[in-house]
Amino acid sequence: MTESLSCGVCGRSVPLDEDHVTVSVEAIRIRDRDNRDEYVLHWRCAESAFGGWLKP
Repeated sequence: MTESLSCGVCGRSVPLDEDHVTVSVEAIRIRDRDNRDEYVLHWRCAESAFGGWLKP
């Protein structure tokens, strides 16, 4: 059985043995602890969410 996680965009299963995207998000808070989260996305969900973004 293939390992899978839920997509951070659509919520459907993402098989980890297929093409996918991992996203690390770090929230920087001035008066509180920073918070880091990890997400797994289908390739097409990542393209729809981040397709128009520019690199910093």
